[in-house]
Amino acid sequence: MEKNGKRSLVTTVKYELILWTLWFLRSIPGQLGCFVRRKFLINVGEKVKIWENVIIDFPSRLVVGDNTSINRNCILNCGGGIEIGKNVLIGPNVIIYSQNHNFSDKSMLINNQGYIYSKVVIEDNVWIGSGATILPGSHIEKGSVIGASSVFGGKSNEHGIYYGDKAKQRNNY
Repeated sequence: MEKNGKRSLVTTVKYELILWTLWFLRSIPGQLGCFVRRKFLINVGEKVKIWENVIIDFPSRLVVGDNTSINRNCILNCGGGIEIGKNVLIGPNVIIYSQNHNFSDKSMLINNQGYIYSKVVIEDNVWIGSGATILPGSHIEKGSVIGASSVFGGKSNEHGIYYGDKAKQRNNY
């Protein structure tokens, strides 16, 4: 029993240290903060800017291409993996999730059913406007625009423009 108790304590302390480190890293403002975050993340390309207060869960499952900018106050839950291409602009307050709660068994509490993981892919030259939400399993093709405050799920067309609460394609440019 003591052995498990010690392991649990060590695991908890390690987890807390990771959380504090991530908090510190995401709190550094400006260009210096962008530089430091880029150096600490594993799969991040050149000239990537991850601005302050970006929350990244499971950072080892995040891949970011060159010359991409992730603006302030974004949340990236990379449990199922998130791949972001080159030259992508992600506005402030964007939420990208690659996992969701499983709720398929009606006889069980939802919080006891675990998660469903579904990778998000954002190809090159995409612009995601401020406050947009990208749902698990989404695939946004190159040159697409997701409008501010939109909720996007599914697969886009190349150079598609999507906006609104269900982010349906409006037109191509």
